[in-house]
Amino acid sequence: MSPHALPYRLWRRRADLPLLLEAAAGLGLAWAAMRLVPFGRLAAWLHPRVRRRASPPPAAAEVARVAWAVTVAARLVPWPAVCIHQGIVAQRLLARRGIPAELYYGVRSAPGTGDIPTDILAHVWVRAGGLDVVGHEVAGDYVTLASFPSRR
Repeated sequence: MSPHALPYRLWRRRADLPLLLEAAAGLGLAWAAMRLVPFGRLAAWLHPRVRRRASPPPAAAEVARVAWAVTVAARLVPWPAVCIHQGIVAQRLLARRGIPAELYYGVRSAPGTGDIPTDILAHVWVRAGGLDVVGHEVAGDYVTLASFPSRR
């Protein structure tokens, strides 16, 4: 789908295109890494180093731009970009902009299928300085198993 086919509210401004492309490329890398890299090695990648920034509190506008870019890119890429891919990319994009964020990994039970009485569902969400970034819509339904904060 071309950016011209998107509603204006998704395509915002021409200045947002580099961030959108960065998010799409990151989603591709995260998708490939989840298939090729053992989780033990991938987990170390889930603590990105935050670039130094002059103003310590995260700018809500920049957090919102990153959330927008990751969400829109996830809808546009031709591969499945689920919550874990979006969370990894959002945290890394924020770290590159000097904004620390924490990636949360949670689980919940759901009615099972077939012979299994209960299924376990997993979800990833990201928060930055008290601001929801991605995955927060259903985060309250999950119990946090692990969290991966950015490093300074």
